[in-house]
Amino acid sequence: MDNVAQQEVTQREMMKIIGLFRKNGFRGEYETFDRGEVQDEYMVVLTDEKSGVKGLFKVDLGTGSIEFQHVVMD
Repeated sequence: MDNVAQQEVTQREMMKIIGLFRKNGFRGEYETFDRGEVQDEYMVVLTDEKSGVKGLFKVDLGTGSIEFQHVVMD
């Protein structure tokens, strides 16, 4: 795994990710932010405030895309 994937997500990156989620109508509690395998890609666990469902999302800040991956079961 390369060095970029091992670095922690910065506060500034988290704010950009949260802004992208809000722009797309997502609201809830963010549990984790992890770097993806390529630059500008992140994996985020978010619990939806309305439904209470926790999901894993792939976020690409370069393209502004959010892709639902799967429901996370505790």
